[in-house]
Amino acid sequence: MPGEAELIMFAIRSAIKLGQQSRSAYVDATRRRELVLPLPNFPTAITVDSAGGYFIGEGVRHVRRPSRLADLVDKWKVRTPLAAAEVEELRVLRCECFVQDLTEAGLPVTAADVSTFAPEGLQALLAVRQWGRGTDPTPSALQRVGATLIEIGVDYLATIPGAVNANSTAGKLAQAALTGLEPLKLSEISISELPARLFVATLETVSSQPGLLTGDPKVQELVKVTARGLAEDVGARVAAMRASGDTDSSREARVAEWGELVFRSVLGTGGRMVLEDPKTFLGLEPAGEAALVSEVGKGLLSLVLDGPDASLARVFSREGIDTVLKTALATVAKHPELLAGTKNQGLRALLVAIAGELGQFETVLTPALLPEVTRLILEQTGEHLEVLWPEMAKRPEHHLLLTAARTSLGILTKAPPAGARWKPAFGRQELLAVTGTVFDELVQNPAWLVTAAGDGNTSLKVALAAALDVLRARGTSQLGVGTAAEVMQASIRAVALRAELLDRMPAGDPIAGQPVLAAALDAILATIFDPPGARAAWRLARADAVVGLVQIGLGELARRGASPQRVAALHGVLREQAAGIEAGQAWDLDTFATGLASALGA
Repeated sequence: MPGEAELIMFAIRSAIKLGQQSRSAYVDATRRRELVLPLPNFPTAITVDSAGGYFIGEGVRHVRRPSRLADLVDKWKVRTPLAAAEVEELRVLRCECFVQDLTEAGLPVTAADVSTFAPEGLQALLAVRQWGRGTDPTPSALQRVGATLIEIGVDYLATIPGAVNANSTAGKLAQAALTGLEPLKLSEISISELPARLFVATLETVSSQPGLLTGDPKVQELVKVTARGLAEDVGARVAAMRASGDTDSSREARVAEWGELVFRSVLGTGGRMVLEDPKTFLGLEPAGEAALVSEVGKGLLSLVLDGPDASLARVFSREGIDTVLKTALATVAKHPELLAGTKNQGLRALLVAIAGELGQFETVLTPALLPEVTRLILEQTGEHLEVLWPEMAKRPEHHLLLTAARTSLGILTKAPPAGARWKPAFGRQELLAVTGTVFDELVQNPAWLVTAAGDGNTSLKVALAAALDVLRARGTSQLGVGTAAEVMQASIRAVALRAELLDRMPAGDPIAGQPVLAAALDAILATIFDPPGARAAWRLARADAVVGLVQIGLGELARRGASPQRVAALHGVLREQAAGIEAGQAWDLDTFATGLASALGA
């Protein structure tokens, strides 16, 4: 088997050949175009008298006797009325002779006569074809694509002997790819090199995926339907781009590249799933029409390319494509209705919505974050479709997890205020952890996402903003982003259990008007980062102590009830125990939990 270097060199050679054929096809198309010569300066009007006068004057040499022209001129000379057909005939003859004069003299016309031909007729007369009909020696675009496929196949055979043997597994899969492309009109595909790209991708994927070398006819069917589906989708996309005038060669090439990448992912990552359950993944539509696996591939292409100006392509890697594809296949296997019908392409609608809604955060999303958020959304959708997407048929873009992801990322990635003590930004791991917790709690209680929080904002937005504001105001350099993320997660869980944590603090309180959650967090973090002495600071500022204090404090308020009075009791316990630590007393999280339970009461 060849190594990566050999495959890379093969891909380079193939790309060069395809580029050469594309240029040649363009030159051929240019040569085939008709050349329209400039129209002569014909005069402005022709009448029967001007035509007759021409033939007894400067055009007399054209009148030979006996002839039809001589008969018409003689009748005109003696003023015999001419029929309408004879008048038209005399004018046409005058025009033909005039053109002959012009040709022989090589001079522009200055007489006040005009041709009887319409401009369209003159253009047809003056159009010069490069080749006579049926005599064009250059190959068609279809012939060039087919020839290139053969040339690449020969080159690959030289790299991997036996790879395209008709009796070998690799050869059967290569034939499956070509069979899938066969019904397509390759000359009408907007990107003529795409079929060759998919052909090469089939051969290379077979080389690197031993699991596909089983000889199973289902693998051949997978290659065939996926190649056809993606080729049609990519061709339609590029054709639409060209029709709108919003395209260029680099954008079209990018579409083809992502189509090829998705194809490789379907074969490499989705192949095993298809083999385990071919009836589901290859049986969506009648044979030769479509298959669930190819429809998922099209949806995945929508996710990458349908963001703002196709910008999401910059934050996806091959691994990210594989991750989302595998999850999407598992999701639609549980809910095939996500792909049922032409007007309810639920999966594609969801993926396109993810691209649009989360594309605004691309500056902070690494190539591994957005695919992971998409995976989380799809996984939870597969488990809780009716709960999370109740209006799939009517409003497919209204997915609760997508709304939650947009809200969470919007809060967590906002820039800190100028006076904040704690300014570090959450990284990929922290963003995923907090977003995952939001999803988990939302599945348990979907209502808390949209429950009014007193000012028209969602509960989730208020909870996240309140917790983050307190962290920014009270945290110090001792607070790591990982610890801060765990504080955010504890806040989310507490609010999901007890809605009263979003009630507003009464007038007269230092943070009046803020949610009870903010007051509770402020009491805890103020004790930790502004303690009565060094001993308390040393003990309480440990990461495990910070997380433990927040989890226990908010957890007790969520279980026993959240109110301004209980927040005051929490604050009192914290100050008392911090003073005890400073005085040398033993302390641990169990001590805090016991003291807080006693202070809060039943």
